[in-house]
Amino acid sequence: MKFNSFAGMVKFLLKDLPTYDYPVLNSRLFCFIWFTAILDKGINSLRDLFYQLNHGGTRVDLSTFSKANKTRDPQIFMRLYHKLLRYIEQAYPEKKPVLCPFDATVIPLMSKLFWLQGYL
Repeated sequence: MKFNSFAGMVKFLLKDLPTYDYPVLNSRLFCFIWFTAILDKGINSLRDLFYQLNHGGTRVDLSTFSKANKTRDPQIFMRLYHKLLRYIEQAYPEKKPVLCPFDATVIPLMSKLFWLQGYL
């Protein structure tokens, strides 16, 4: 199975996460909110994110999400990373995949560097 879009990849990653493990903010919704915050360029703050979510039909409070961030086991993101890595290894067995997480500040810095070097 190959993905036609990044949204398809996110659905693949989230589909096996439990939906009834926490009473208010389950693991699937928790990760969906993080993916939305990371991928939507129009979101500049958590308040923007929750305004968009609540007006889009996903009812979650910012305070609930904040408490979940303090208490939720971060291993869930490590499991998602390994799931994606296994998928890539199976989809492209002839290549040696290397996934390197990096901070978002690298993106504008690299963009400026490429522009100065004449690549953009």
